[in-house]
Amino acid sequence: MAEMPSPRGYVMGVVRSAWRCTGRVAAWLLVPLMLLQFVSGYAIMHPRVLGGVMDKMTAFRVHGILQPLTVTAFVLHGLPWVRRRLAKGRVTGRTLDVVLTLFGAALVAASLYLFSLG
Repeated sequence: MAEMPSPRGYVMGVVRSAWRCTGRVAAWLLVPLMLLQFVSGYAIMHPRVLGGVMDKMTAFRVHGILQPLTVTAFVLHGLPWVRRRLAKGRVTGRTLDVVLTLFGAALVAASLYLFSLG
């Protein structure tokens, strides 16, 4: 008779799967976000070149709106990778998870703060 998996193991498997899916979605979301960041940043620095696409004020607005979204997607995609890399080097534990979570939250909060400044 096969043993039933423990409920905790099942829940952790679901959480791990959901986290991987979130990371993949964030990675694919980073592609258009980074492209728009580069275009709007270039339009800010060189308004004569991209003046037909967007003017300088529109580029500032687009850049400011996209910044928190880009940082959030970067955190959701990048910090799990950092955690896996550190785990391969045998740096693990709840303390690492807490530090990475707080670091990611601080990055997102800083970008939201800059967005609120206008």
